[in-house]
Amino acid sequence: MKQTWTPKKQNTIAAALAGFFISRVILGSSVLTLPVMLFAAALPSLIAKRRAERREAELAALWPEILDHIISGLRSGLSIAETLVGLAHRGPERSRSIFKECQTKLAAGAELSAIFTFIKDEFNDPVADQVCEVLDFARGAGSRDTAITLRTLGDFIRSDIAVRGEIQAKLGWIKNSALVAALAPWILLVILSSQPSTLQAFSTGAGMLIIFFGLGLSVIAYIWMCRVGRIRTLPRIFLEAHR
Repeated sequence: MKQTWTPKKQNTIAAALAGFFISRVILGSSVLTLPVMLFAAALPSLIAKRRAERREAELAALWPEILDHIISGLRSGLSIAETLVGLAHRGPERSRSIFKECQTKLAAGAELSAIFTFIKDEFNDPVADQVCEVLDFARGAGSRDTAITLRTLGDFIRSDIAVRGEIQAKLGWIKNSALVAALAPWILLVILSSQPSTLQAFSTGAGMLIIFFGLGLSVIAYIWMCRVGRIRTLPRIFLEAHR
């Protein structure tokens, strides 16, 4: 079976090789080879995770404005499909690419149910699931109270975003502190590695045991602190129900 190298694996291997090069050539230390390689290999995944979390947070924050456009379109007499197409041009700049893809799919003859599934997958957010379920129900049942329901949902989303923003600002220092606490001992070790006596001490069996033990404790402490500072995400009830 032919093995395929995904960009994620390629970035991890490249970062690990860079860590090996730094520890052996630039620092001139064989003691720091394993710790530096592990930290370097984990760096692309951490960066990708932070970017994904930032993207999801930015998209989730757009829903109050998106709902205002949807309500305006429905009240002006547009259909749900026409309202979604309008978001590709009049909606928030950050989400226009998603709704432009919806416009392309609708022009190709896709069903609205497939469009709703696409929106849920792209936003990857429970709010998107709720909005799509309301619109899907209105499409099937012809509810006259869709705009009122969406307005109520929009007010709830605004208050939820405000509360979560305050909590995130207060708990954000926990993740930053965890990162600093995990890296500080190893930065100090890199600085001390310029001394031959330090390299000689950590090149012994006891020194290597201390490095492995400290590396394991750093990883455990970082993961635990990140879990402490993590805000519980809302369950995607409608998505799980369809599955």
